[in-house]
Amino acid sequence: MAVVLDPHGRAWSVYRDWWPFPGDLFDFTDIFELAIGLLFVVLWPFWLLTKVLGARWVIVVERDGHEVGRELVRGGRKAKGRVNQIAYEIANGHRSGGYQI
Repeated sequence: MAVVLDPHGRAWSVYRDWWPFPGDLFDFTDIFELAIGLLFVVLWPFWLLTKVLGARWVIVVERDGHEVGRELVRGGRKAKGRVNQIAYEIANGHRSGGYQI
């Protein structure tokens, strides 16, 4: 995960999404949610195998704790390179949202 500051002092984070399923693994309050959670835990190794074989990674871009963008990139190395490229763009002010005319 890359955490950078833009020229205006806002904190941005850019990372690959490792847990593709909704919700928190340890936040189950009833038996139905527990069953769904266990199903996701069983499926996760197969999901990871698809990533190793070339499935697309989701890259998440957040500014001040709020999600502002997602991108799909095929391949782990390309996704890692894209995370670094987005972090570089943010650090140089290309995505800061503060433009002057």
